Amino acid sequence: MPPNRALLENTFSTIILAAGKGTRMYSKTPKVLHKILGKPIISFAVQLARTIRSKEIVVVVGKNAHTLKKTIGTGVKYVIQARPLGSGDAAKNGIAVATSTYVLILNGDVPLLSETTVLELLTYHKKQNAALTILTCAMQNPFGYGRIIRNKNNFVSGIVEQTDAAVQQQVIKEINVGVYYGRRDLLSHALDEITSVNRQGEYYLTDIVHEIIRKKKKVAGLKINNEEEILGINSKFELARVREIARARWFEQLMLQGVDIEDPLTTTIDLSVRFGKNVHIRPHTIIEGNTTIKSGTTVGPFVWIKNGKKMGIEIQIKS
Repeated sequence: MPPNRALLENTFSTIILAAGKGTRMYSKTPKVLHKILGKPIISFAVQLARTIRSKEIVVVVGKNAHTLKKTIGTGVKYVIQARPLGSGDAAKNGIAVATSTYVLILNGDVPLLSETTVLELLTYHKKQNAALTILTCAMQNPFGYGRIIRNKNNFVSGIVEQTDAAVQQQVIKEINVGVYYGRRDLLSHALDEITSVNRQGEYYLTDIVHEIIRKKKKVAGLKINNEEEILGINSKFELARVREIARARWFEQLMLQGVDIEDPLTTTIDLSVRFGKNVHIRPHTIIEGNTTIKSGTTVGPFVWIKNGKKMGIEIQIKS
């Protein structure tokens, strides 16, 4: 049975962490503003928060504040992380302006997380009567991720990072995703207790798990098995991987609605494009922006349409 939105509506704030520099993207464009099928990465998390009916949405931004505000627009609260002191500091800034009893913390660079999973996390938290609930995932290759340690009652008893994991712990497949849900006051107090005594000199959000466990409070972990949902984007290679997954999902949705996409491998269609009935998309077709394809239309092959207009393709060769 799917989670009941009505039981959760307006009881929590969603905090989206989007202040990261994204240095591995090697781009002047802020990481979370790179696009997936025409949609900025950050917009996926914002839309998710709206879909699950958060009472409010708080986006934590850094030096990219002006650009992000221009992209996301109104309807959310913005808080600036003045100095890049880590995910724990970013979350602390977000929690400081949140007003709900409970807070959900998401990462702005994880665009494939589903509504169903997040709602299940919220209801699982209530069912387990936990102080904090985190999202975990079983991975085939968990190398590099923090491993989840559970006690005999199946609650989380710790998270061990790759570099600190003993041999028997490295075989654990369950990893920490980085999605957190709990009472605002409890998380705030835990964030006040963590330190930046580490190699990076930063405050790690993960440390609140250890802090809450240290206070002998329950930390629950909802485990999922879909690795695609939790993919984060830190490089252009990872962005390309997520784009392919998003495109496959989008094309499946379109084809189930009757759109005939003849060759998905050579076709690109933005998420903003709308279709009438009995539309046929030929190979090597790109459709972008605010575009509606009318019923009975055949598009392509070798066509580029942007905002409803057919575009010419210019090739410039630098001497």
